[in-house]
Amino acid sequence: MLTLLCGLLCTNQPNILLIMVDDLGWRDTSVRNGPPEDPTQAQLHTPHIQRLANEGIRLDHAYASGCVCTPTRASLLTGAAPARHHITWWTLHPDRDTSGKHPTLRPPDWNKEGVQPSPDLLPERLRRAGYRTIHVGKAHWGAHGTPGSDPLQLGFDENVAGHGSGAPGSYRGIHRFKNAKSTTDFSKSSVWDVPGLEAYHDRDLFLTEALAIEASRSIEAAVASGEPFFLHFAPYAVHTPIMANPRWIEETEGLAPVEARYVSLVRSVDAAVGVLLDRLDALEVSDNTLVILTSDNGAVSGYAGRPANRNAPLRGSKSSPYEGGHRVPLIARWPEHIPAGSASNAMVVTHDLHPTLLQWAGLDAEQRSVPDGQDISSILLGQQDQLERFIVWHKPHRTGRQSGRFMPCTAIRLGDEKLIAWHAEQRFELYNLQTDPGEQNDLSQTQPERVRALSHVLANWCREVGAQMSIDQERQEPVPWFDAW
Repeated sequence: MLTLLCGLLCTNQPNILLIMVDDLGWRDTSVRNGPPEDPTQAQLHTPHIQRLANEGIRLDHAYASGCVCTPTRASLLTGAAPARHHITWWTLHPDRDTSGKHPTLRPPDWNKEGVQPSPDLLPERLRRAGYRTIHVGKAHWGAHGTPGSDPLQLGFDENVAGHGSGAPGSYRGIHRFKNAKSTTDFSKSSVWDVPGLEAYHDRDLFLTEALAIEASRSIEAAVASGEPFFLHFAPYAVHTPIMANPRWIEETEGLAPVEARYVSLVRSVDAAVGVLLDRLDALEVSDNTLVILTSDNGAVSGYAGRPANRNAPLRGSKSSPYEGGHRVPLIARWPEHIPAGSASNAMVVTHDLHPTLLQWAGLDAEQRSVPDGQDISSILLGQQDQLERFIVWHKPHRTGRQSGRFMPCTAIRLGDEKLIAWHAEQRFELYNLQTDPGEQNDLSQTQPERVRALSHVLANWCREVGAQMSIDQERQEPVPWFDAW
């Protein structure tokens, strides 16, 4: 009954194409907000993503909800911050903690199952509003062996290639997208094998290209049915393994091999964006389709074979609390609604997309209510410059055997100030992002009053949402709240 009613009332519902790229850094497209910092950035040509920006709005202070994939993707579906939904690290199996070991701390009892079925998830709400809901590509919402590993259990009418893993075994069709030690014997299976793409096995086709073909077919079927569609297109790229796409690798010049491969991954994503935009044009539905492109966290830098400082001028990498870890591209286009060629410095975060999409889908305030996300439609429409808010990133986990920048921490941005709280040492870093966007000048020692003020805001919010602190292994108790340091 609700679907029928919304079909009668929400006659101007736009189609929604949400492109969630994996590990795409803030500076990893042609829309890089300034000249390139290095030869790799100079060769990251993305004309189709640039077209989106030219025809829509670019948000220069957009953030992922987390600094790794599952927390951010969970926040999109729930509208809640990771500190609240307790999916604070990446999931794989419901009984396995993927955190690295720390000498003095251990992670709390976080939600290792990931997202599970609920009527309040974004695709469920959109489906009730009359949308045909489609997922293509990386899911990584729920752990293997749980209902949440299947997008069809989370509100999607269609699922192509999505399951509980967050990386492909291989990007090559000739490898059957499998994590096989042999490229000729595919008898063994792995948790990293991409499911459901048997039609492309043994073909010289890149995974991102196969996903774009499937997404295009889904768009065409949805348009033919007369239903508005919500397509969550999530290419596994540019996540590791950093593999070359033969179609693009030869266009790179003078780069180290790993950087050339990375550039080919980014160009593959851009080409897929072009395929989808062209299909919208061919079907004459571009004018009534809201397109949003973003990333689930910052780019890999300083590991996986990539040199450090790949997110320059930002500091840090995926998995870190610095700007390079969670500032991401965000571009939105909706012709005749979003001003073409516009830009905004508004501070927004992934979980804002949940209530924003529901608002444009025609749901009332109660139906689109979420714990943390804010409706940013006025920002995207150019009607408002900023929101009154702060953003918190909570990561009570260590990343593998990586360096200190990947240790357990919590961070808050309020205005131009950024406070990072390191759990083990109970130590703060303070930066002014207006004057120091690269976070090189720690102000914590010279501005203790600001540290105290921000630590109180951070502690109060974390208590309110039920954030789980790292556990001190010696005392077997949580690390104290930040205002007690």
